[in-house]
Amino acid sequence: MNIGIIEPYSNGFLEVLPEGESSDYWQIAAIHLNGQAYCPTPQLYRSEKAALAKAAKIYDWLAENEFEINNGALYCSPLQLILWQQSKVDSYQ
Repeated sequence: MNIGIIEPYSNGFLEVLPEGESSDYWQIAAIHLNGQAYCPTPQLYRSEKAALAKAAKIYDWLAENEFEINNGALYCSPLQLILWQQSKVDSYQ
């Protein structure tokens, strides 16, 4: 069984998943920064290492451009992809 990888990175973490059960291709599920999750435009990478490397680049860009981040979507022009900021789910007891 091939499961996803959650890897600590800087002050957050990177989350990548295999495309399918027996696939060699990986995709970035989310980049987590300052308690927020960002999901990039879906794209397949030839290896877990390649997906994590791209996720790290996205994380670095997000960290440098925090002032541009709003609820919703934003365009990352250097990496030519769109990122969607996922809403935080608050649990009330």
